[in-house]
Amino acid sequence: MNHSTSQEQEKVASAPVAEPRILGLKKKTFFLVLALVTLLILGLALGAGLGIGLKKKKSKSENIVQDPFCATHAEYCIGGALNADYYSQKGAFNGSGIALAGESWTKGTRHLFQLFFQHHTGGLRRMAYGVDQKWDGGNASTTIATDVKNGSAISIVQYYEDFGLENCTAHIHLFYISQDNLMKQKIWSNETDKWDEGIVSGMNLAVYDVPSVGMQACWKGNSYGDAKDSDLNKFGNGVDKTIGINLWFPSDDSTFQQYVWYRNAEKWEKLSPWLGKNVYAGVGCYSWEDQSTTSYTMMVNNQNATEIWWKDSDTSLKSEDEHPINSWVNSENGTIPDVYPSTSIGYTNYLYMQMADKSIKGFNLNYTAEDTHSFEDVTITDPAGPVKGLGGTHLTCTSYALSETTGNTTTKLWDSLYIFYQTKGNDITAFTRPFAGGQWTAGNLIIPDE
Repeated sequence: MNHSTSQEQEKVASAPVAEPRILGLKKKTFFLVLALVTLLILGLALGAGLGIGLKKKKSKSENIVQDPFCATHAEYCIGGALNADYYSQKGAFNGSGIALAGESWTKGTRHLFQLFFQHHTGGLRRMAYGVDQKWDGGNASTTIATDVKNGSAISIVQYYEDFGLENCTAHIHLFYISQDNLMKQKIWSNETDKWDEGIVSGMNLAVYDVPSVGMQACWKGNSYGDAKDSDLNKFGNGVDKTIGINLWFPSDDSTFQQYVWYRNAEKWEKLSPWLGKNVYAGVGCYSWEDQSTTSYTMMVNNQNATEIWWKDSDTSLKSEDEHPINSWVNSENGTIPDVYPSTSIGYTNYLYMQMADKSIKGFNLNYTAEDTHSFEDVTITDPAGPVKGLGGTHLTCTSYALSETTGNTTTKLWDSLYIFYQTKGNDITAFTRPFAGGQWTAGNLIIPDE
């Protein structure tokens, strides 16, 4: 048995009692550290929670992903270039180009016209309108091009061989701007029913690089004017002077370049540029009046007024100051003020454009060279009033009359004006009315989502 002395017992009694420890730390120190850590965790959690909550509560305006150009030039932009939230998730692309080609026959199927548009997935597609007044197409199998710039204008020129005969040959020249800001051309014929690259696609024609610009291809005209048109001098012999195409596109913020082509030519020739124009707006044209030698081009100036320019190519006439020959002249009496800054322009029966209040109007012009002016206008309406388009919407138009001939008697079955534009963003809305007038009827084209 062990025994301790009284001295040893005194040493033990006087020794300090050891404090309890937690995880090697004194109890007091442990709880102090625990309190600090808890406060730190709570602070981090609160900060993260507030951050997530604030992010969720941000308005769309705070989340805008906007093209830098559109931040200061919103009037020249549309759709996703203004705000990433505006990109379409179905139907048509918000800001889609829209163009029409006329009547054609493909493998025994007759179409009254075809409509070309940009799908929300980015590809350029087409739909067809049949004699039964029903639409088909628009799905992925109708895709023509996948390198289309977002919101590119689309333009069509169509001509026929042996027009008037059943199953005549139709040719379609389609123009658009690519994602690398170059002009592109595709060519189709109902003989082959396939799309081939056109000459323009290989010319590296650079387009002014902003989200949305005007671009237009137009039928060059008829043989009455073209037979003496000075533009022919650039081509020499061997071209078909009765079939030609004009093409306009912008190269900077105030200049439209113009190129011309005639059938059988292996090149496009550059003509004099159009200076001092509003290149964010579209271009219009009229050059197929029977027996006329005068062509017309419509452009918007920097005061947002549509100008109507004319050129008479009849060299048998004496050139006068008021009526020069083979020179473009502005018909000042025909100027149409107060158009939307990035309006499109289309002509069939009426010259259509978007006005400053975003309504769509058509103007009936008399087309008499220096005396050209509008004598009537119509507004696209529904029972509630004008049907406004998206600001800067592309538009296209046509007309059609279907007749039936029995023996020596021809009976008109129906006729209609058509105009197409966007009112919502993922739509293409069609408006129709009879030639003689009356209320417009509207309907949304059914565009496949895939």
